[in-house]
Amino acid sequence: MSTLWNGAAKQETRPELSDRATMDWLVDDALVENAALSVARMTLAEDACSEGHRHPNCNEVIHLIAGRVEQAVGGDRVVMAPGDTVFIPTGAFHQSRNIGAGEAVMIVSYSSGTRIYEPVS
Repeated sequence: MSTLWNGAAKQETRPELSDRATMDWLVDDALVENAALSVARMTLAEDACSEGHRHPNCNEVIHLIAGRVEQAVGGDRVVMAPGDTVFIPTGAFHQSRNIGAGEAVMIVSYSSGTRIYEPVS
């Protein structure tokens, strides 16, 4: 049985970037009981860079909708254009940097409904 859910997204401003990055949570365990996954729309302002971090309890997939992003995963860096997708394995260091003109918009998915976020210097 499927459910169409048009609930309001839970918006979160990334604390390390203040108003330069937002996460609009569309699905996670806090919004949908037992979702067992998380999906968000992330927006990075021009020249913004997320804090380097890792998720020890889940994989992550980032799909770029608009803009240009340099995505670090482990020791690698890749430049993403709209339509590109990056897989980030459990526990891997990663960081997103907007290198384009204007906002970058991504859909970010996690293999857990409750993510653990660990900053990495």
